[in-house]
Amino acid sequence: MEYKFDDLEIGAKPVIHFFEEISAIPHGSGNTKGISDYLAGFAKEHGLRHIQDRAGNVIIFKNASKGAEKSATLILQGHMDMVCEKEADVSIDMEKEPISLQLDADGDTLRAQGTTLGADNGIGIAIMLAVLDNDDLVHPPLECIATVDEETGMLGCAELDCSTLSGRKLLNLDSEDEGVFVAGCAGGTTLTSFLPADTKTREGTPLTITVTGLKGGHSGEMINEGRASANQVLGRLLSALRRAYPCRLISVNGGTKDNAITREAVAKLLFKPGRPHAEIEEWLTCFDKTLKDEYQFTDPGISVNYMWEEDHVCDVIRKGEARKIAAFLCTFPYGVQEYSPVSKNLPQTSLNLGILKTLGHEISATFLIRSSIDSQKDMETDRVRALTKALGGLSKVESTYPAWEFRKDSAFRDKITEIYKKQTGKDAKIDIIHGGVECGLICGKIPGLDAVSAGPDIYDIHTPAEHISLKSIDRFYTFVLELLKEIAK
Repeated sequence: MEYKFDDLEIGAKPVIHFFEEISAIPHGSGNTKGISDYLAGFAKEHGLRHIQDRAGNVIIFKNASKGAEKSATLILQGHMDMVCEKEADVSIDMEKEPISLQLDADGDTLRAQGTTLGADNGIGIAIMLAVLDNDDLVHPPLECIATVDEETGMLGCAELDCSTLSGRKLLNLDSEDEGVFVAGCAGGTTLTSFLPADTKTREGTPLTITVTGLKGGHSGEMINEGRASANQVLGRLLSALRRAYPCRLISVNGGTKDNAITREAVAKLLFKPGRPHAEIEEWLTCFDKTLKDEYQFTDPGISVNYMWEEDHVCDVIRKGEARKIAAFLCTFPYGVQEYSPVSKNLPQTSLNLGILKTLGHEISATFLIRSSIDSQKDMETDRVRALTKALGGLSKVESTYPAWEFRKDSAFRDKITEIYKKQTGKDAKIDIIHGGVECGLICGKIPGLDAVSAGPDIYDIHTPAEHISLKSIDRFYTFVLELLKEIAK
């Protein structure tokens, strides 16, 4: 393949080289066979022992550099799947086509054209490949883990067999703030609610309403920023509109990822033939203004758009079931439910309805429930279940993973902060986050594992605005190489 960025004059050029290769392979969650095979092929090509398991996880082993054979083994770990989001006017098929990388005029900002970049966590994988590819580095024995489907409930990590691993120090490469070293995170549960949506045929004037222009973002890292959820806004709109103007519900859809705050949601309604359009359009215009006022600081682009169709016969959801669906969408819990009492502004428990679909004769709503306290995670799961059951539906837990509890004493964390201070002259920040990383699952599989998560600066993850700083990648890669050298002593 042709490489657009091989002429970059930065020390992390090998990282960008491998990131380009990764970006050429479609690798959204659930579509990771291609990248899994690429990593296994890399290991074979370099003569490195590797394991590619049934789930598609890949572990690559590399012996220590000369003179470091007796040093402690280090585990490097990241996930190979990315969140595939794109702007509405972008026609790329992210299941089949590569993303297109571009460098901004500032020479530092790398992004994709109209889609998510996949730096979460492609940069982590690229760093591991750059390390494995370079035989001139000083390093301890390495065990490099690349998991699948982290973004959809850490499904790959749940299947990971850690019995072949000897390392008891883990550097997870799935964080997005340079100089911030994560030592704990929330656990999560993915729950899907199903509500009946049987239909009958009726004639009338269809109206499609779209809530769009929201910022969206990572439902863990950005859930405390007050950003609107298009699914929640749509539920509020439908409840108020149906009270003002009787109509029938045809469908509701919004979002594609449970771990992304929904940027767009669509409802299709049916009005009786002859209903004056102007009055309803005026109502929608007023509602649009209300939203713009409310979210002027967090979602200034929020907008309510609508489009009428010619009268025709179509399937509508039966009245009783439509009322229950509207009630569900108007009342489901969203956002931060509890803040941590020990860390200012850190969410302790939250919910996000990330995927709303009309499928045949039912509506499905997929939540990601996060909490650093498992009992509160269970409480919010029961809360959604109870609401769903009361409205005649059923709920199903798709996946769950534990919180990664903060370790008071950590020799590995102390070594990392020492190296960072020496390298930059700055004090490292130790943090506990509301987003999920796989350290909790892996720590549960390897007793005594000492883990830290770190990474370069990545912005607006899980949105088409995602971008990364090349200078930050360069500094972080230098830090990783220094850490390898220190552990190899």
